[in-house]
Amino acid sequence: MQPTYLLVVDDDPQFGAVLKANLHRPGRMRVELATSGLEALERIHRAPVDAVLTDLTMPVMNGIELVRQIREFDPTLPVVIMSANHSLERAAEGIQAGATDFLPKPLNVDALQAIIERAVRDRPIREEARAIQARTRAGLESILSGNHPLLEAVREFVRQVALSPLARVLITGESGTGKSILARAIHAESGSIGRFVEINCAALPSHLLESELFGHEKGAFTDARTMKRGLIEAAERGTVLLDEIGVLPLDLQAKLLLYLESREIRRVGGVDPIPVRTRVIAATNEDIRLRVEEKTFREDLFYRLDVTSVEMPPLRRMPEIIPELTDRFVEEIAEELGRPAPQLDPACIPPLRDYPWPGNVRELRNAVERAMIFHREGTLDVRPGERAPVSSRHGLVLERGLRLEEVERRYIMNALEEESASFESVAASLGISRKTLWEKRRRFGLSE
Repeated sequence: MQPTYLLVVDDDPQFGAVLKANLHRPGRMRVELATSGLEALERIHRAPVDAVLTDLTMPVMNGIELVRQIREFDPTLPVVIMSANHSLERAAEGIQAGATDFLPKPLNVDALQAIIERAVRDRPIREEARAIQARTRAGLESILSGNHPLLEAVREFVRQVALSPLARVLITGESGTGKSILARAIHAESGSIGRFVEINCAALPSHLLESELFGHEKGAFTDARTMKRGLIEAAERGTVLLDEIGVLPLDLQAKLLLYLESREIRRVGGVDPIPVRTRVIAATNEDIRLRVEEKTFREDLFYRLDVTSVEMPPLRRMPEIIPELTDRFVEEIAEELGRPAPQLDPACIPPLRDYPWPGNVRELRNAVERAMIFHREGTLDVRPGERAPVSSRHGLVLERGLRLEEVERRYIMNALEEESASFESVAASLGISRKTLWEKRRRFGLSE
């Protein structure tokens, strides 16, 4: 194990020497001294350190200003402020400036050493969290910053819903439109101090889903050797996203409904209710109303979730933003690949705008990434993936690789567009009722 390199910054050399003598541990912690903020900055720029312990009150540059300077070039370096004349206001100011902790003098050396070692140990977690936040911001900019009325409506929805910490939100939209990114946008805009927890209801086996959602007590079942907090509980004072909510089993739908009504959960095998205050966002690419009609989704749960709802528009309805979106993806992927961003070939824009993008924004980004991987020089040519055509019995040409929902949408649209076909005859030819065809037409946004 490498020793921790700690830089102690204090304008009192005698105090610094005493602190160094108490903190220095061969093979565990190595301590260096600086007598001013300027000297500390010069030392950090010369060679990296693992943590900084600085006095608050110093001439020229105080501890809070030193923290601000450090944060300009190193957002995650552990920096602890110490002060003999501290106050809650100054402590708050230090934390807001980016300090990891704020400690009063005289110092408890053992506690200080534990705090520094923990901060150093947790630094990779903070770095990963910042990386996730950066990727989230980039995703939000890509998905939500286009100049289009449909996106402006979504942005306004985010601004309004984020004001309510206990909002129940239903996000609908086709696969690849960015529903989970929108959920993160709501969480980020709200400024919630709790975590954002995403749960993919389709990715977990039904027999594990209840324990994952609500947690379990020790001994609740054979493998429950310890108590486990559920993911809803982990999102206390934050946001929980229930993705693909339509596949949630009916028995868990009832328990989720109970939570939404009472704001309390009960762990598997538990007796006492546990209050949990969190924003609940559900997302689906299905028509939940059809599942309600089919009795596979509870109507009362649907109305509980559908307090506020928004649809993420498909990319084919916003072809105007495709050039801007493509440029953004080129910049992002170039940064990920560590390459300069090439200029986009103007000739590729019309095909990109005309393509229906059944995979939506996700498919467009994949197309850009594929082009970037194989690009060597010159302008970048981004084109949809080549797929062999498949013919339907109506003579409709479909490319391979489409999702079943998109195939169905185009198939029905083609049938409705036949001039000689009445609504009733189209329903009969498709083998469905007139009501079902009407519902599907509304679901797919097909004009009457």
